Amino acid sequence: MCRAAICGICNHKSWTGCGAHIPGVMDSTPKSDWCTCEAVDSSFDPAYPPKAGTGFAKATSK
Repeated sequence: MCRAAICGICNHKSWTGCGAHIPGVMDSTPKSDWCTCEAVDSSFDPAYPPKAGTGFAKATSK
């Protein structure tokens, strides 16, 4: 079962767990509050942020 988690990299909302319940965890949260990291593993739905703590920070543009 998945549950909400705070990403330790960007400090925004993400998820942790099996990956089968990501929509149930994330859909009630505005996308502006979602984790902004890029996924390292492409095995989960790319419409959602990566599992908490598994992505890497996106490069900022100047």
